[in-house]
Amino acid sequence: MRIAHLADTHLGYKQYNLDEREQDIYDAFNQAIDKAIEERADVIIHSGDLFERSHPPIKALLTLKDALKKIRGKIKFLSVLGEHDIPKRKAIIPHKLFDIHLLGANYKLETTKIDNVLFAGISNLKGRYVGTLKEEIKRFDKIAEDYKHSVLILHQAIKKYLPFEGAYQLTLDELPRKASYYALGHIHAKNELKFGNGLLVYSGSTEIMSKDEISSWKNKGKGFYLVDLESDDINYEFIPLDIRPQVSIELNVANIEKILDSLIFDKKPLLHLKIFGEKIEKSYVQEQIERIVRDKVIFHRILFREAGIKEVKIPQDAINLLSIFKEYFEKEEIGEFTKNLYDILSERDINSAISLAKNFMEEYD
Repeated sequence: MRIAHLADTHLGYKQYNLDEREQDIYDAFNQAIDKAIEERADVIIHSGDLFERSHPPIKALLTLKDALKKIRGKIKFLSVLGEHDIPKRKAIIPHKLFDIHLLGANYKLETTKIDNVLFAGISNLKGRYVGTLKEEIKRFDKIAEDYKHSVLILHQAIKKYLPFEGAYQLTLDELPRKASYYALGHIHAKNELKFGNGLLVYSGSTEIMSKDEISSWKNKGKGFYLVDLESDDINYEFIPLDIRPQVSIELNVANIEKILDSLIFDKKPLLHLKIFGEKIEKSYVQEQIERIVRDKVIFHRILFREAGIKEVKIPQDAINLLSIFKEYFEKEEIGEFTKNLYDILSERDINSAISLAKNFMEEYD
């Protein structure tokens, strides 16, 4: 059996409120589906956060509909719910519109068998429900005893990869030991680990969802895993996707012409600039940068750091601000907008903040 394992596709996500970025998310997902067909996968596993939110835009729904039409009769599609897929209040999840086999949507470990391979999964649980999660996954090893190969599908953070208090739900010691393959979602950087009787894998997101992911994308890429369970050994490979590049660079104000050296790509990139120096004439520098990058990028942000100002960095995952904002506001899209606005303002990028707010208010009206 050949399995294509992907996760965190976040269909409907619109980074910086750009239409191009929303389309990039759809394009990456479609690429993954096409490559899974090309590689003759028997099963696609999606480990959660299929959508960016639980009431996705029509285009996100159509993208999934078209993808499922491509694989109908060829590839089975299994999934669990990620935290972005789950409605804040009692509501019907968008997955119900489609012929998707959801595992554990009732927050119980649920199993299915395909060609003598056991698949088990449970949807995202956190906070006061983590105890239920731990009790449910304890049942896996007993169920898996009668199968040569088994797959456990989870959308959870493991302490090894997200070691901040309150950010993870499980430790490695709390996982079952008998799965052939652990198909994990939630962590956006790809990671793999020999574990128990098999292989533990975060396939990572299929696109760059935030500036913080640029480094891991450069080192590890974005894509999905192709896993072969035919033999006793697990054969696997990472299938990279061709996505829009993002560039994050720091330059002295005297060297801003060097920006051009970082912009040679087949697709126009997103550019994140940090300009440092003494007594920076911001308006003049911004005009220079606009001249340099015009028609070469689809988006750019500038952060100025003047000499003598100490920069304090807080680990991005130490506090889940997105969850806090969504919890506070009644509508998810307002929570997401607030988090994006907070990120931009925390870098003192007033112009981008104004642009984001204007675009959001136009759409929200």
